[in-house]
This record gives sequence, structure tokens and C-alpha cells, in this order.
Amino acid sequence: MSTCMADITRRICYHLAFQLVLFSLPLTPAVSQMDVSLQGGVHAARLDRPERAVVDRLEGLGLQSAKGEATTLGLRIGGWFSDHWGVDGGLALSTNRSWNGGAPFGILTDQFENQTVFASATLRARTPPGSRWGLVLGAGPALIFHRGSGSSLLTRNTDIGGLVDAGGSVRLSSRLAFTLNLQQYLFGSSFAEPYAGQFLGDPIQPAGSRFRHELVVLAGVAWRAR
Repeated sequence: MSTCMADITRRICYHLAFQLVLFSLPLTPAVSQMDVSLQGGVHAARLDRPERAVVDRLEGLGLQSAKGEATTLGLRIGGWFSDHWGVDGGLALSTNRSWNGGAPFGILTDQFENQTVFASATLRARTPPGSRWGLVLGAGPALIFHRGSGSSLLTRNTDIGGLVDAGGSVRLSSRLAFTLNLQQYLFGSSFAEPYAGQFLGDPIQPAGSRFRHELVVLAGVAWRAR
């Protein structure tokens, strides 16, 4: 039964990912402008319980992922159907090396990673494009993929959620612009086991579903293809 449910979940995730790709590629004849943006920034990974663990009792190794500022790289492609409305889609890869626990001398703990991949597509509205300064708001579906070192403490490694995006831009030339985006991802994760906390006396957090809202701040450049 569990194998069947896992297969069904995998099929649903693949289908949603395919729909995200279709949604993010606008119909070329209707697009008046197309933008490609490359950005870097931080992911405020403030979850107060670990997602991954590396445990080797024989080596005396016990690491768990911890909250911290994660470095993030983002790529988005979008098109505008009119002066005010458009769609876009893209990926953001977040890497967090923060951990709690202990390791014997000589173990390279700097290789520990907790990674999150955000795949999303949005319907977007913007201020008139003729101005040097621009504002944009977008919202749409998102898929969140969890991966990294060791074993996962989640019951699933793919979550379905949404994205609310607010951004601004400064036009540097007719094709190039500096961009700044605040991306708020909303989704739910499910944890396999209760978490007793890092310190004695911390409240026990139960297993099961947990609503999450995580902020990603990205800055970079956007190239107007046409």
C-alpha cells in the first residue's frame, strides 16, 4: 500500500512539474517582451527543527540540520502579454550548511548540506514599462524539493505550495536591468518523528504536518531578450 501511495505521489509531482514548465513558457506569438533573470541571495531558513540527519554511531557522528541563512541562486524566464500582465517561471536553489550535533576530530563536517529547490510559476502584474524604475507583483503555484546529506527526517521530500513575489527593478539600458525580489514561499511539510529539541527542557514538537512560510531575498540582473 505504501509503495502504491508513493508511486501515486511521484506521478502527481511529475505532472505538476510538467504543468509548471508549460505555464512558465508563454505562447511566443502573444508575447511582446521576454526577460531572463539570474539572481543570488539568501534564504531565511528559520525552521526550528531539523530536516536531515547524519548519524554514524560507530564513528561517534551525529549531525542534524539547523536554522540559518542559506545561500541561494535563482534563474527565471518570463514573458509579458501586455504593458501590465505577464507570466514567468523558474528555479531557486538554496544551500544551508548549518548544523547541530557532534563529530570526532578529523571528520569534515563542512561537507554537510541541507538543500531546498524551489520551482515555481507566477502570474505577474507590473507598473508601466516605459519608466526607468519598475515594480512587479506575482503569485502562483510552487513545488519544493528537499534534499541533502544523510537521511531525511520528513515523510516526503517534495511539498506542494505557493509563491507570493514582490520585486523592483532599475533599468540600466534598453535591455539590462538590476532586480531585487522578495519571494515568500508557503507550503506544508510532514515530519516522521517527534523532535525533543536541542536543549534539555525544550518543548517536544510532535510528528506530522507543519505549515511553513519561508522568505527568499534575491538580487541580480535581468536581460530583455526582445
